[in-house]
Amino acid sequence: MKKNRFLPLFLLIGFAAFLRIYGISSKSFWCDEFLALSLARLSPGKMAGWVLSKDAHPPLFYWIVRLISLFTWSEGGMRIVSALFGTGSVAVFWVILKSFFRKKILFLPLVLLTLSPAAILWSQTVKSYSMLTFFSLLSVYFFLSFLMDGKRIQAVVWVITTLVILYLHNYGAIVFAAQVITLVSLGRKGNIKRMIPPFLIIMVSYLPYLAGPIYSQFSFARGATHTVTNPFLRLSYAFFYFVFGETLNPLCFSIVIPGLLIFAFFFIKGISGAGSCLLTRFSCFAAAVGAFLFFPVRSTIPQNVVHLHPFLLVVAASGVDRLNNCRLKHVFSALMILSVLPPVWFYYRGDSLHYHDVSKLVPYREICRMMESEGKPGEAVIFTEPRDKRFSEYFGPYSPWDWYYRKGAMPLIEMSPESLQDKAELMESISRTYKGFWLLLNYGLAGEEWNECIKNFFLRGKSVKIKEVKLLENYSFLDLLRGKGKRKYYFMEIYHVEKSKK
Repeated sequence: MKKNRFLPLFLLIGFAAFLRIYGISSKSFWCDEFLALSLARLSPGKMAGWVLSKDAHPPLFYWIVRLISLFTWSEGGMRIVSALFGTGSVAVFWVILKSFFRKKILFLPLVLLTLSPAAILWSQTVKSYSMLTFFSLLSVYFFLSFLMDGKRIQAVVWVITTLVILYLHNYGAIVFAAQVITLVSLGRKGNIKRMIPPFLIIMVSYLPYLAGPIYSQFSFARGATHTVTNPFLRLSYAFFYFVFGETLNPLCFSIVIPGLLIFAFFFIKGISGAGSCLLTRFSCFAAAVGAFLFFPVRSTIPQNVVHLHPFLLVVAASGVDRLNNCRLKHVFSALMILSVLPPVWFYYRGDSLHYHDVSKLVPYREICRMMESEGKPGEAVIFTEPRDKRFSEYFGPYSPWDWYYRKGAMPLIEMSPESLQDKAELMESISRTYKGFWLLLNYGLAGEEWNECIKNFFLRGKSVKIKEVKLLENYSFLDLLRGKGKRKYYFMEIYHVEKSKK
């Protein structure tokens, strides 16, 4: 019987691993992943210099990616570490809940994290978020353990894990800040005296980064352009993101409205009873610090604070636990779990009408294989998304097409708005030089007018169309908010044409 009681836990962690590994190599690398891949090509010193001056995050994660690149450059190989840390987060979360969450609905937050659309997505991406979540949970576990028990080994591991999150991502500081606030809120009950030495060690060890690099990164973040600047809108979207991730259409009201109302109601209810549970108290402080950053730091986006997701689930589950009726607890727990299933389904389907960022779905690898098998001598490939020129001092500019078409024989010609001024002259020159063309028109990274001009030049009367492929039907939710209506378009259009013999 004692062995069997752990069976549901093992099955749940196994299911979490399955969700995070299944289809991990099915999608091509995405633009943010290419940033990590580019940095992995640099030496550790050059990488650190570039990151500290031209990026908004510490270099630790990129060093880890560089280490992985010594063994593999494949999609699955590069992403497997994220998947392992994503699965490990579920296991550590269980340990935290078992140790500090004395509630009858112990499995609810664990199941929600297992099924979290955002957690699954970032466990299958070459980004730091699943690793940051894992070490944030470890830091909190050992912080609370040391607070309760005062064992030296707990303090040592707490210091190490906290430094890891601080050097993985600047927003890892939210967890440390919430720990400080939690300790202060406890007053005499907080054993402040014994907590001071580890706090000082953390601060002194983080001081080299605070002394200079972080200021240049803040300056970089402030200079970044943002589509939505209103902090209340961004904060509202963050709450939506924590519940549904980025694979559910916000206009899917039959799912969105009930789901948000349930989560919001129990989240508020959980905050009102935070004083009864140390873990819930900490989770409320972490949520408050994360929410505050949306106001002074305009570059704050939901992904930056996704490592706080488990703690918001703790608060919401605490709210459910405050219900007196046991049957109602089960009903609302089931409704919360059912709410997150549709975006998980849409994620694995790759449903572009539900993805908030459809660029993650561009099948660069498959398109390049098609061009390799169907391309003919004397043809050229024209693409409209810009090559990344940020690393030109180290290696030549490249795009996903350069990455995936390395075995192809046709020349790759960039025709992006950033690459040239007179596209008419270039199009005429290309038309005279080559017998046929592959047009790779990216309507997400180059304007509609630009793409249409190129398409019309090569298709109207001058060429014979051999193949036409339109991918990733989508529309702009921001256009809807601005009153421009819901106009669908295809994110990617592909044409294979050959010159007319007339």
